[in-house]
Amino acid sequence: MNFALFNLTKIRIEISFKSFDELRKTLAFYQRNNLYKINIPCKNNIKKDFLLESIKISKEEFPTIDIIPHFSILHEFKRNRVNTYDSFLNFLQSVKKLGCSHVLLVSGSQKRSTLDSVTALSMLKETPLFFNQYISIGVAFNPYLPEFLFDEEISRLEKKLQSGLVSSIWLQFGTDYKLLKSRIEILFNIISTAYKNNSKISNIMIFGSILIPSREFLARFKFRPWKGVYCSNEFLESTDVANNLVSELLKTYKQYKICPIIENISSTEDHLKKLKMSLYL
Repeated sequence: MNFALFNLTKIRIEISFKSFDELRKTLAFYQRNNLYKINIPCKNNIKKDFLLESIKISKEEFPTIDIIPHFSILHEFKRNRVNTYDSFLNFLQSVKKLGCSHVLLVSGSQKRSTLDSVTALSMLKETPLFFNQYISIGVAFNPYLPEFLFDEEISRLEKKLQSGLVSSIWLQFGTDYKLLKSRIEILFNIISTAYKNNSKISNIMIFGSILIPSREFLARFKFRPWKGVYCSNEFLESTDVANNLVSELLKTYKQYKICPIIENISSTEDHLKKLKMSLYL
């Protein structure tokens, strides 16, 4: 190990926890290791009041940690479109008051027909109150989809960018780094066009998901794969191959100035050691 692809303190890490005590323990671990860029997802049990209280604890008890919370329309859905949108607006106002300046908005793995991230951004654009509580919005993008689905993904991203509210794009994980490179070029062209068409849009950051391989994780993923995550059989069958593919992904992120976000658990000394090894050539 003699060349760092990324500085460990500059990347982002998505955390997972089942209780406030576990949250505190995890954040304390990161703080001891000088890791201050943390994402709190909105999935499984982390949603609604538990999510908001988790953000409150994080900001009040660990003020030096930069928290980016997620809002999933799937997991926060409240009976209908209007209620869910109101919940989203209240969420933005609440996390802004707590000191968060950035939120990642996702539709979820099963999009709601009545409201998704595209329509939520369109509605937000027409909400004057939002502009008095300015907060940056991130959106998801899957560069690994098959061609017939990728065309729709491009169309959806273009509509999100047309809102003028998007300040970051978060790439889904996958293992075909050659396909990723070609899709990133398409993504850059879309962003360039958005810059030209809307003077309000500038400096869109791009983040790229990374999963750190282990024998246990690959076995779990084979048994219960994540929807929308495209992993090759070679990646799933061998930790050596998986580590090599992750290295190629990281080199691609480095080439295109994309910031990695680590999506699987990295909250022990052993996890941290594996993460450090992955960031070096």
